[in-house]
Amino acid sequence: MQYQFICDQAALEQFLAGLTDAPLAIDTEFVRTRTYYPQLGLFQIYDGASLALIDPLTVNLRPLWDRLVRPGTISVLHASSEDLELIQHEAGHLPAQMHDTQLAAAFLGYGVSVGFGALVNDFLGVELVKDQARTDWLARPLSPRQLDYAAADVFYLAPLYQKVMARLAQSGKLAWFEEECRNHCARKLSISDPYQAYLDIGNAWLLGRRELAILRELAAWRQKEAVRRDLAVNFVIKELSLFKVAESRPTSLRELGDLGLLPIEIKIHGKTLLDIVARAQSGNPDSWPDRVRRLVDFPQYKSELKRIKALVEEKAKESGVPPELIASKKIIHQYFTWSWRLPEAQRATVERPSLLCGWRHELVGHLLEKQ
Repeated sequence: MQYQFICDQAALEQFLAGLTDAPLAIDTEFVRTRTYYPQLGLFQIYDGASLALIDPLTVNLRPLWDRLVRPGTISVLHASSEDLELIQHEAGHLPAQMHDTQLAAAFLGYGVSVGFGALVNDFLGVELVKDQARTDWLARPLSPRQLDYAAADVFYLAPLYQKVMARLAQSGKLAWFEEECRNHCARKLSISDPYQAYLDIGNAWLLGRRELAILRELAAWRQKEAVRRDLAVNFVIKELSLFKVAESRPTSLRELGDLGLLPIEIKIHGKTLLDIVARAQSGNPDSWPDRVRRLVDFPQYKSELKRIKALVEEKAKESGVPPELIASKKIIHQYFTWSWRLPEAQRATVERPSLLCGWRHELVGHLLEKQ
């Protein structure tokens, strides 16, 4: 396995100029502990002929990002979610086209989270040594063992991709796979609304409308602060602290302390939290959000969940596609939210749930619409 370690701008541009039009096997090594965004430590790329490990700490990656977005370029990844998030943040865009071998394997019946090493072993007969996964990819210098480990991830990804795609084409599910890859990228491009973040706070359903108005403002502030400071949200302030503040509506730093907030949270954000509480609850009550009604509290929840799961299991056996890929609990809940919480007029104006779109509609969704 030969590769080039690139830490010079001219070498990067020369390497990129020599790439073929073949699908590009790519991977990233990053660190994400306290930061909101992953911190890129190494970028691996292989076109089946030339393999490079690119040091993002010493070169400008703009020529690389421009290469990935070139029309007709297919970027091949495995378990692409965090890699795509990183590329979107660093480049400002996603690759022109993405194929994920983990998704491809799922359509072949391997389950939704099969590991790269397991697929390489199954398709290529090679057993990878995954002993550097927890390394600090921002530290320098990187050892030969670390570089070999990183290179292997794309060196074997390229031939794995060819074999997986050949089997996928034979299965007749290639169009489904490509649609799902597009969906996967579209989700990475969607911008989350900070003022909807309160709905992800545990136990928000216990709060009244006034308290929810406070929680909505607190969660939105935390989300924006995390992005501004590139800090993981729970390192801004813990989720439980937000809930306690919204629930108790404190008016002083002493009351914040009585709620059990961390001293550092009070020291840095105490005044801000109190200002948010005062402002949110003094607003027009008509602007306060409705109480959160959990899906499990709808009387039809258990019977409908059981019915849809049974239908999905039946279609999974017929198609060979794992049931959790067809309709995970999250996908089913998205369908319930659209069906039960939105009035009919509003349903016509918003995006339809995944279960009623594309290949999922072809398998299962059309049956739900007949009910």
